[in-house]
Amino acid sequence: RKYGGSIEAVLKYGREARAQLEMVQNAGERIAALEQQEDVIIQQLRASGEVLSRTRKEAAVRLGSEMERELNDLSLQGAKFSVSFQDSESSGQRNFKDNGVDEVEFLIAPNPGEGLKPLVKIASGGETSRLMLALKNVLTQADHIPTLIFDEIDQGIGGRIGFVVGEKLWYLARDHQVLCVTHLPQLAAFGDQHLRVSKQVQNGRTLTLVEALVTEGRRKELAQMLGAISESHLTTADETLRTAQDRKEASSSTTESP
Repeated sequence: RKYGGSIEAVLKYGREARAQLEMVQNAGERIAALEQQEDVIIQQLRASGEVLSRTRKEAAVRLGSEMERELNDLSLQGAKFSVSFQDSESSGQRNFKDNGVDEVEFLIAPNPGEGLKPLVKIASGGETSRLMLALKNVLTQADHIPTLIFDEIDQGIGGRIGFVVGEKLWYLARDHQVLCVTHLPQLAAFGDQHLRVSKQVQNGRTLTLVEALVTEGRRKELAQMLGAISESHLTTADETLRTAQDRKEASSSTTESP
């Protein structure tokens, strides 16, 4: 009963006890074999990490060049973008992580003559939105995030750059769902859908209302964004919508041509 209560159970217990005994008796050899196996795995891991790190550094050069071109379009002329790499080490030993051996940080110099500094420390809200837009445009084929939200990306830019930002957002929307909060009519004109968000007080409570605008309603809202609903602003709204449509059609024909 102590060893299982049956002949079969006793025999099974005996086999397991024998196997454990052999492990104890051969512990030294087993440890040596495991250490040798560990060394082989570490070498393989180190080789894979170095290949990944080298590939990342090559891609970082291209990323920096393309980001600077995008930022120039987004009214950040002369901005510099770079990627910093540091090996993750502890006590002289490399730390292997799920995503490799590198500690990666984005660096940015928004204005000419400034040194590169960590993006997370110096970019303002508007700059961060434009940086994210530039980054998403560069990585659009590799990025599988379904929905992107840009809040107040129009900070610090005028109407001319607004058309550029709007076109880039529209291009990005080919592969993602893009939501943009903006007060700039030149940017809003590129949206496939235009939603007006407003607040009203009803029965002592403040309610947030969302209204889908089409045709005349959208035209008037763009005029309102320009300052007020007037003939001149309505005409400008028409021109803004027409310009946005022309740029979208031109971009589509350029992309589709062989």
